[in-house]
This record gives sequence, C-alpha cells and structure tokens, in this order.
Amino acid sequence: MKEAMQSLIKKFKAIGVTGSAMVTELLRFRVLDQILQTSPEVRQWGITGDKLYELAQQSTVEVFGELPYDQVAFESVYGPSFAVEVMDFITETGYVEGLAAGEQWRLPFKDIIEFHKNSEGIILFANIEEYAALAEEILQAIPSERLLLYTSSETCYNLFKQLYPLAPVIDEWPEDVIFDHIVAASTGLFRAPVEIMQELANRVGNITELGTAHYFIPISAIQDQVGMNRMTVQYMLLQPRLEAIREWAPLGTYEFVYTNRSVKKVALEIREVMGDTWRSTPFIALPHEVLASMDTFSMVQYALSLCGIEPAMKAQLPTLGEDGFTSKDPKVPLYVQKVFNAFEATRLELERQGTEVQLKLVDHEGRKAGETLDEDSYAELMEQSKVAEEDTAYWMFTNPEAAYIWYTYFRSLQGEQVLTKLAQMVLTPEALLQLMGSVRRQIIKEEPLAELATRFEKARAARKAALAKADADWQAEIEAIAKEIVPNPTESN
Repeated sequence: MKEAMQSLIKKFKAIGVTGSAMVTELLRFRVLDQILQTSPEVRQWGITGDKLYELAQQSTVEVFGELPYDQVAFESVYGPSFAVEVMDFITETGYVEGLAAGEQWRLPFKDIIEFHKNSEGIILFANIEEYAALAEEILQAIPSERLLLYTSSETCYNLFKQLYPLAPVIDEWPEDVIFDHIVAASTGLFRAPVEIMQELANRVGNITELGTAHYFIPISAIQDQVGMNRMTVQYMLLQPRLEAIREWAPLGTYEFVYTNRSVKKVALEIREVMGDTWRSTPFIALPHEVLASMDTFSMVQYALSLCGIEPAMKAQLPTLGEDGFTSKDPKVPLYVQKVFNAFEATRLELERQGTEVQLKLVDHEGRKAGETLDEDSYAELMEQSKVAEEDTAYWMFTNPEAAYIWYTYFRSLQGEQVLTKLAQMVLTPEALLQLMGSVRRQIIKEEPLAELATRFEKARAARKAALAKADADWQAEIEAIAKEIVPNPTESN
C-alpha cells in the first residue's frame, strides 16, 4: 500500500472513521470539490476552513449523511484525501466490494479511447465497475451524449451517480437496443465468467452495420469450454466480423475484436504488457471455421501445436489456472491477495534466465486454514505493502497436492519442453505464469491422487537427505585434502 494511503488511513482512524466509512468521506470530499470548482467566487477568492466545513454540512449531508467529526478533524483529512485516488483506495482495501479501479486496462484501452474520439455514434462501455478508474478519462475524452456506461453492480451504480451525477450510467443492458460501438471488459471477479461470456455473445449482433466491438473476456471463461460455454465460444468465433483475437498477458484476458466488415481469416497474437507499452507474438491467421472446430480453442494450445507439441488440452481436463492463483494475479484484488498470503500454502516459484526456466516448491507459512480474521487483524493486513513489493513470481496452492502435480508435470521431459516454448513467446515471468495457466492435465481421482502425493513427498524427502549427505561427504573430503595443504599451526615462542 502506498505511503499516502497508509497515512490517510491513520488520520481517519485518529478521528474515529474506519472501514467503509472512509470511502464515504472520500466520496463526500470529491463531490464537495466539484461544487467548489463550479463556484466563480471560490475560484477567485478562495474559501476559509470554517466556510468549507459549513458548505459540507449544507450540501453533502442529504447524500452522504451527517459529518461524523468536527471542523478541526475535517481539516485534518480533507486536504490529504486528494493525494489518493478513490478507486485505488477501494481496490486496495476492499472496504467496498463489487468495484475495481481496473488500472490494468489502461494500456489496452488507450487505442480504443483514441479511436472513439473520432468515431461516430453511441458507444456502450459495459461492466464499468471493473475499470472504474478509467471512467473519468472516458468521460473527458468522449462527449457524454455519445456515451452509455453500463454496470450490473448496484454499488457501482450508486457510487457513479454520486461522483458523476451527469454521467449516462445505466444498471441494465438494454437487450433490443442496437449500438454503434460496444466496449466490454471483465476479469470475472464479480460475476461468473460463464455468465459474462453468454451475455457478451448474446450482444454480438447488437451493433450497427458500420459498428465495432471490443470484448475483453476473462481467460477463465475461455478455458471453460464445456456444455453451453463451448457453444458460446464457437458462436463468437464463427462471427464473420471477428477480425482479431489477442491474449493479453499478464492481464488474464482475451480480446475479441469485431470490425465493420466480413473478414476471411482471424488475426491471432499474444500481447505482453511491458511497462507503458506492449510487444506482440503473432501467429498464423486462421479462418473462423477452423478456430471453431478446434477441440479446445486456446492461444497456448495453438501456439504449441505450431511448434509440434501437443500437451493434454481436451476441454474437460483441468487447467493450472483452476488449481491455483499467481502472484499479482489481475483477477484477484490486492486486498484478497493479502488475505491469501496471510494463510499457509504451497508455492511453485519461477525464475527465468532467457528461455531457461527454474522451478522450486516453497512452503509458505501463515495462519492455519479455517482461522478467521477479526476486524483489527484485517485492517492490519490491509496496511501491509509486502505483497505488492514482492519480486518473486509464483503459483500459490491451498492444496499441496495440486502443487506436486504441476511441479512434476513441468519437471518432466515433455513439461520442460512445453515450458521452454512458452518462455519463447513472452519475456516476463508474470506473463509466463499466465501462459502456464492454460496448460491442462489429466483428471486424477482422489485415492490415486493421495497415493501420488505420498510418493512425491517420500521421493522429495529422500532427495533432500541424499543432498544433505552428499554435501556432508563433500565437506569431509575437502577437510581431509586440506590437511595435506594447510600447514599445522605451531606454538609461538
């Protein structure tokens, strides 16, 4: 957590404001600031502390309730509150659920927003709760009369109505309305990925003849290609206006780009975020029918098949992404990661030098599973910055058996080959973790799985003992040789 945010939390606590009440006050201050910005007198002459406090009592009580502090306390938090972004504060603390800043979408959305500055017609930005921090940028770049912001989150709807009273926000997606352009993005955090996938598929045809659509779909929804979701994926792939599919790493999302004309072949690529820019790994374009006929559509599967590798990739087999979560996982908010890291788990840590990848299993210590966090313990966790500052890239598993399975898979000859090819597609460890998450394994029943885990632990313990003995024997031999080299000490006269 940033220093400014930690400092502000302490100031709020000092005046008796905690938890979600802090978010309420931050919203109050933003609305109050908007009122000040629209006053010519204030802009010219300024305003005193007592007048500002009086204005807050007069203009914000109806929406945000009575001020829970006096003027002195108000002045202690009002100014410092503008050093933090409200959406970032919500995302990092989790004091208001159902809302995310969505800063990871800033780079993918950059070109889309630029394009729509000069496009024509009405644009629907859907699932705005998952990229709430970008709403203001969107509202500043595109005239509000050309916009509709859709959210299924009641919390987000009410918050946006408070923060942006003139913004065109809706809480239901009009089924029969045809839009000129649609932009939708989701990590699958607040709604089931399958539900998101089906909603977006139902709206593929709800764009005009000259319209476009950008769908950012959670990778978990793409990986789940069983039953109805399988039909949904095929339907989206078969649309003749589908121009490109991009897997954004490590954002955990696929981008489906629909253009305003029919396309013969779909462009396929992996886009890796590299700071303020991205790099591309393109693959051979394929006709829509070929993509839809794949046993399991997956950028990783297609990329590996081009290299002559066919790992277990049938749709009904579980993926690595179903068994664990990664460090700095974009679909898991920071406050949830902090909670996960407070409990014991098993990590599969990753280090890479070029295309050479090293894996190791690490037991992560923490609270026992089943322990509950009281309000004070939770608040203490939220103020920590350890998770955000960690450099090690890893998969974390609450079930050690899952860690043993995947460690064994990637340490096998075939697994190492898969890992090497994936490392050639992306440069950063975080992006490589995402590609690994699409790899599938065989289904193992409970009893055989327990037997495999026992064998793994036994072999792991034997390896540790053998290494310890080899190190001890090596040191003993060094000492024996040294006696022939190092002269014996003699007593000084």
